[in-house]
Amino acid sequence: MTWWQWWTQSDAGLATRIAAGVAVFVLLAVWDYRRNRQRATRWREYLVLLVCTLAAILYGVINDQITSSISWEYFYYGKDLDKVLGPQTPPDLVQLHLQAALVGVKATWSAGLILGVVLLVANNPTKRLPRLPESSLLRLLPLIFLITAGTAAIGAWLGYAGCLTRMSEDFPEMLRTNLWRPRRFMAVYGIHLGGYAGSLIAMIVAVVAIMRRRRRVAI
Repeated sequence: MTWWQWWTQSDAGLATRIAAGVAVFVLLAVWDYRRNRQRATRWREYLVLLVCTLAAILYGVINDQITSSISWEYFYYGKDLDKVLGPQTPPDLVQLHLQAALVGVKATWSAGLILGVVLLVANNPTKRLPRLPESSLLRLLPLIFLITAGTAAIGAWLGYAGCLTRMSEDFPEMLRTNLWRPRRFMAVYGIHLGGYAGSLIAMIVAVVAIMRRRRRVAI
């Protein structure tokens, strides 16, 4: 394995990237505080990024604990965990859930960071609109994850009902041969697909809510 493959593809590389990112933010926050003391604000912005990232990771881990219970096949075959869990099927449940948790972390930490950036950008100061307190941004997180979970539930229903068969060439064959408990497999696929779509919708809703609140404060 090359250095680049280790950095971008391995679990150790992922942990190192996260640690390096946190270290950079901490150093920048300390530097800002030493320069500006009580007027320092950058640490609050970094706190928003950190909380959003941790919240997204928590959502991803819980989501994948639930979905791995619905369809171990989705993770074993669809996420290539057979290479980690070995040939035994069904796989060991403890190891399955541990590996599913890692899948959740990998899939959501960057999404949480992006969410934090979106909230901060929507709250950027302008001449006409005052900024909201960072705590107001974080209060939007329950709404964001509620919308995400709602669309994931819709995706689960669509997948189980067979409405997503056109999303993959393999789905019709899975249904025809009853391979890998196909309706459960597609329900989990729908949960993940709905979650991705829901996170985008939720970010748009959050941006609109921030702009509306800023306009009300400005009046």
